[in-house]
Amino acid sequence: MRTILLTALAASVLSATVLAADNAPPAGFKALFNGKDFTNWQARQGKPESEADRAKWLRHWKVEGGIIRFDGQGPTLWTSKTFKDFVLMVDWRFPKPGDSGVFVRGSAKSQINIWCRDMGSGEVWGYRTDKNQPQAVRKACTPLKKMDKPVGQWNTFVITMKGDRLTVELNGEVVIRQAQLPGVPPEGEIALQRHGQPIDFRNIYIKVLPSAAKPQAAKRQAAKAQAGTDDPVQAVIEEVEKSSIDRRIRLLAPEKAKRLAELVRKAKPRIVVEGGTAIGYSALWIARELKAAGRGKLITMEILPELAREAQANLKKAGLADYVTVKVGDARKIVKDIEGPIDFVFLDCHPPNYYPCFIGLEDRLRPGAVIVADNAGYGARGMANYTRHVRSKYNSHIEWFDINLPWSKRDAIEVTIIEPPKAKKE
Repeated sequence: MRTILLTALAASVLSATVLAADNAPPAGFKALFNGKDFTNWQARQGKPESEADRAKWLRHWKVEGGIIRFDGQGPTLWTSKTFKDFVLMVDWRFPKPGDSGVFVRGSAKSQINIWCRDMGSGEVWGYRTDKNQPQAVRKACTPLKKMDKPVGQWNTFVITMKGDRLTVELNGEVVIRQAQLPGVPPEGEIALQRHGQPIDFRNIYIKVLPSAAKPQAAKRQAAKAQAGTDDPVQAVIEEVEKSSIDRRIRLLAPEKAKRLAELVRKAKPRIVVEGGTAIGYSALWIARELKAAGRGKLITMEILPELAREAQANLKKAGLADYVTVKVGDARKIVKDIEGPIDFVFLDCHPPNYYPCFIGLEDRLRPGAVIVADNAGYGARGMANYTRHVRSKYNSHIEWFDINLPWSKRDAIEVTIIEPPKAKKE
């Protein structure tokens, strides 16, 4: 019965699309593309972009006569807002045979393919080709039929995301029916994929559906109230956490943040150095421990001025500004001028930058200093130079965490103590 209702919804949506004027959404929908410019769209997923960055991709993504025209040479284009459950309508066409797609919930894995292959568009590549998924999941992510129109003609997608279930209608026919996407993020951006070939888009509308996640959020709030939580710093931490997830600003997961705070508490540091402030999530956890200890200073670095200003405002709101100095610029350069001895370091910038940041600080690290490097799971390849260095010289180990973030369900931290590695037992 539920499947019939969803199919009926998709059919009614498609009828509305046919009758609607170009870039004028049907009843109940809002336009994601206004037909004139790229308001509410950006090339950097979940992060502010400069006017210079925007000018670069605007050479490849253009609006002409109410149509988005992509030349195939620029980046993927993301919505600046995130969405949970929704019905998405979008028209697309290839000027010549090509490949593209629509990302939902901010994830490339949950990409609905647009291409010129025999199976037809609508296929969910990340799940259909994942050999770790059950056969039933992979089969459901394979189109039931090919409904693509000839190259040069307009096609219409109606994409429904509800929980972890996906239904895709193409040109009036259901091609993906109630496919389960295990582990799909509960919320995220929508994106128009670049895949090296030109493609046109128009009539991009969205209808937000009631989300099953809201009752869970209400339960969490009620539990907090019952527990009598009245910590002003915790309130700011939770605000920053929600803002970071909504805007897709990568942050230290709460599970890892608790471990980081525990390590800071145990170390009782006087000088803490952090690479990668963003809007201050981990800085709040660290500074709260310094305030509780009644001593210590955090020196944190952020390359984007607008994020650094936001971090400062959040720290001030939490009453922790006196314990933190926010430096704006490239951490690889700033670390060379930080005076020691340094007792604690938290690395959470771009993983390939961990090694140069650490080398820039190494001669001022106090014996017994603690170094924590985030993203040791998904960023392992990028931080390989760092991990090889610390594991060869010091006591270093990895700690894994099950986490609940839209972009990851499991990740690790690398914890290093500045002392010679223990001798291996014979």
